Amino acid sequence: MELIPIFREIYQTALFSAESVSILFVFARIMGKKQVAHLTFFDYAIGISIGSIAAQWAVDRSIHTAAGVTGMAVFTLFSLALSFISAKSYAGRKLLDGTPTVLIENGLIIEAGLKKAKLNVNDLLEECRQKDAFDVAQVEFAILETSGKLSVRFKPPNRPLTAGDAGIPPNAEGLCVNLVIDGRVITGRLRDINRDESWLAAELGKCSVTDISGVLLAYLDGAGVLHTHLKGVKAANGGFTM
Repeated sequence: MELIPIFREIYQTALFSAESVSILFVFARIMGKKQVAHLTFFDYAIGISIGSIAAQWAVDRSIHTAAGVTGMAVFTLFSLALSFISAKSYAGRKLLDGTPTVLIENGLIIEAGLKKAKLNVNDLLEECRQKDAFDVAQVEFAILETSGKLSVRFKPPNRPLTAGDAGIPPNAEGLCVNLVIDGRVITGRLRDINRDESWLAAELGKCSVTDISGVLLAYLDGAGVLHTHLKGVKAANGGFTM
């Protein structure tokens, strides 16, 4: 029995959408994590373009699958080629990604830097406040990175006190290792630290935890101490959020 036209349209759109999203995921993985971790303006433009192709392909029946895949592949290959040039050539990196721009130096705003970055004073002050720099005079350097993020270095008198400043030898800290997430044991992480599930169960037992499925998160800190967070624990203030 033939489907009612509107339901047939919904079915076809859902099918094309699933197909385009699947291909989009593949190409996003090929391009790598730079799309999120170090997003330049060109990366952003490429990502938007590929997303637009995928979205149009999902709803436009006149776009053949081969045409949609080809368009996304071309943008992906172009992005990979430019990433390769940027990685291998300093001159190419400067041309493609640009260079950092100094906006504040020794407490003085560099007007030429603002013009180059197409920013105004209010934009700069807002970015500084987000870095806890409410007084420009306390800033030694403020540099706009090629990713569009602002890096701020305070003058020595205004920097937070470190262990080195206090003459205290700092202790090396390792990375935290997640062992249980949402009640599921991460066996690969246990193997990384040369432990097994019996050891984990014994350690959780010391924290009065007998059912792993009730553990929201359990991790081993750099000092080798196991920390557990259980499911269903409510905030002491009744769940008030800011």
